[in-house]
Amino acid sequence: MARKVNVVICGKVITLKSNEEEAHLQRIARYIDQKMAELTGANTTAAIDERVRTLLIALNISNDYFKAADKLARIEATKDKFKEEIDRLQQETALLSEQLSALQAEHATLKAEHKEYIEVFDNVKQQEKVVHLNRSERKTAIR
Repeated sequence: MARKVNVVICGKVITLKSNEEEAHLQRIARYIDQKMAELTGANTTAAIDERVRTLLIALNISNDYFKAADKLARIEATKDKFKEEIDRLQQETALLSEQLSALQAEHATLKAEHKEYIEVFDNVKQQEKVVHLNRSERKTAIR
């Protein structure tokens, strides 16, 4: 619902009717008042025609607007680049995760094979001990 808000610009109280928050309208009024003060302070000649002053203020505000719009466009472009980089990194992370899973599976397989080889090696060592003991017992029995 529209409400009335009093603002001060160039020392004049102006009543605005708006749906915007009062603080926002006051901020805009201070900005315009500041621009008008800059224009008045920069002019060393006699009073400027009201229409020329309004035009110059409109140009100043438009300049500020377009600078802000350009800055926003640069920020948006940077944001888009960051989003693309995030997407790329997420894809890379997914790929690396798959590779890690494959390597973990391979590691588990190799670990199991290693365990089997150790068991076979231990069995062979046991058999060699038995054979060695049997030979020793035969040698002792022959003597």
